[in-house]
Amino acid sequence: MLSIVWTAIQLLMSNFFITFTEVVFQWLTVLRWLSALYYAFEGLAVTEFGNMTYPCNQGLDQEGITFLRTLLPNSRFLNMPIVVNGLQNPGSDCIADTNAVLQYYRFDRPFGHTFGILFGYLIATHVCTYVCMVIVARRERR
Repeated sequence: MLSIVWTAIQLLMSNFFITFTEVVFQWLTVLRWLSALYYAFEGLAVTEFGNMTYPCNQGLDQEGITFLRTLLPNSRFLNMPIVVNGLQNPGSDCIADTNAVLQYYRFDRPFGHTFGILFGYLIATHVCTYVCMVIVARRERR
């Protein structure tokens, strides 16, 4: 039973399914500091999206628009000419900044710190497991 609760905390407080800004009971967000998945998701996001920019001034071609329509079949916006024109001709100053993803999730810690926290989490988990196994082994001997 305890493992189900622990897994639920790990999953729900990873900032993946629902961001912490959207949580109604803000006091629950304190549980994120117990979630190894939170740190793993943060490290992955910082590694993948940190400090990169891509020019998007060429826009999407018709194949890209068709691909978006297959991905989002119920979207009415992709059938509007003004939206399609904006996707095909975004302007000469269009730049996609991947740091926006990190800002959305509020990941501002460097990767090295996140890695250190995950390593400490691993060590603490192993020590707790070892101590519990020693306690159970001593009880079995009696």
